[in-house]
Amino acid sequence: MRIAVCVKHAVDEAELKAGSDGAPVLAGAACKMSTFDKNAVEEALRLKSAHSGEVVAVTAGPADARRTLKEALAMGADRGVIVGTDAPSADTSRTAGLLAAAVRKAGPFDLVICSEGSSDTYSGQVPPMLAEALGVPYVGYARKLQVDGSVARAERLLEDSVEEVEAPVPLVVSVVSEINEPRYPTLIQIMQASKKQVEEYSQDQLGVPTRPASVRVTHMAMQTSNRKRVTVEGSPEEAASRLVQALEREGVL
Repeated sequence: MRIAVCVKHAVDEAELKAGSDGAPVLAGAACKMSTFDKNAVEEALRLKSAHSGEVVAVTAGPADARRTLKEALAMGADRGVIVGTDAPSADTSRTAGLLAAAVRKAGPFDLVICSEGSSDTYSGQVPPMLAEALGVPYVGYARKLQVDGSVARAERLLEDSVEEVEAPVPLVVSVVSEINEPRYPTLIQIMQASKKQVEEYSQDQLGVPTRPASVRVTHMAMQTSNRKRVTVEGSPEEAASRLVQALEREGVL
């Protein structure tokens, strides 16, 4: 079985700082593999272990995105493919087109696995767009995934129900974080990852035409919270009573 797994070189949201206008400072921000993509890589490796074959990690981004590929290779992916681009990650249609071209170049594949969404923007739009670009079926939000010959069976986690579906391969699948527990690579695996093959392509080499961005980010703001810093004094009984009254006034109780 040949599996492509898509990973994103995402902004580390835990390390972001806010500017004076409340917007996140993205210049020079720390980046890493999107947290949810680790579940996608783990599922690809699990299926490879069950069926043998190859796992190829694919990403689109700046040259620095090689670090994310190295994370996937250290986890166990066999090789990596990177498409160089400076297009904003919010332009999900363009990202899907670049990934589709890279998958075709490195393929063919039986499965293309993505996460449910990236940990920085979490739009969830790339996987279905990727399936459309590749012309294959799409199964989203899978919490269980099995492949039997030419048929894949998945258990989809929806808001208020669980749905069991099956589809012919090849197909694109997005997985939720409940599907597995990602492994932690050892020091030896991290060192071995630097020796694995990484293929790099430009969008011109893949035949993807340059076009204006279909999405423009006009403003971003970080979530803020202000505490009222109310102090409740008195004996334990009095403090408890005043606390309950304060919570009732706020509509908490």
